Amino acid sequence: MATADSDRPLPLWYTLPEGFRPVDLSADPEERMEAHYTALAELCPDATTGQLVASALAFEAALGRLVEDGLVHFSSFVLRTDDRLLLTGICQISVTDRPAGDPHLYPHSALRAHPDQPDTHKAVVELPSGLAAVVVADQTVTVPGTLFGVEGESTSAVRTATFHLAFPRIPQAVVVSLSTEVFEAEEEFLELATLVAAGISFAAPTSAPALKSAPVAASPFG
Repeated sequence: MATADSDRPLPLWYTLPEGFRPVDLSADPEERMEAHYTALAELCPDATTGQLVASALAFEAALGRLVEDGLVHFSSFVLRTDDRLLLTGICQISVTDRPAGDPHLYPHSALRAHPDQPDTHKAVVELPSGLAAVVVADQTVTVPGTLFGVEGESTSAVRTATFHLAFPRIPQAVVVSLSTEVFEAEEEFLELATLVAAGISFAAPTSAPALKSAPVAASPFG
């Protein structure tokens, strides 16, 4: 469990809209792989046992590397837009070290550190938890065939919205990243990503009831 010191857990809470399906990062890896295998078998009934096993193993290996790098939340989401489009994608929340100093300056340094590339938009925005750097980028990612138990690899176009927010009193930052392949729902995707980033809090939630559309998730650090 990551901690700010030997006694105090990191103060991080977040809220998620409906339609998100979190992966339990604290679950037993074998149980998690079995659940992934079962879900894939239902989704892809024509897949062979070898393909399903290879996919489950690859997913667990990738998830393990992300956790080592500071991942504290991983979920998939499925929502239907007003235009009846099905918006699907992945949400990740991670904690990373940041340079010591004024947390209000961190978003600007985070933007400077991100390379300027085609189809990339960068800005500093104000969220309830403070200033955040946001980067929206379109890119082509390579998907190894081993992920699906086949040879070779394929490519996929992905749009990603990433927010960087500094913890107010410790030299660490939280990174919220949502990605989708549904480019047709650009406005809805950006609204959703902003909603999730706005749900980040560095203070414990009050006793007031949470909105039904955005249930409070417990701190991943206890």
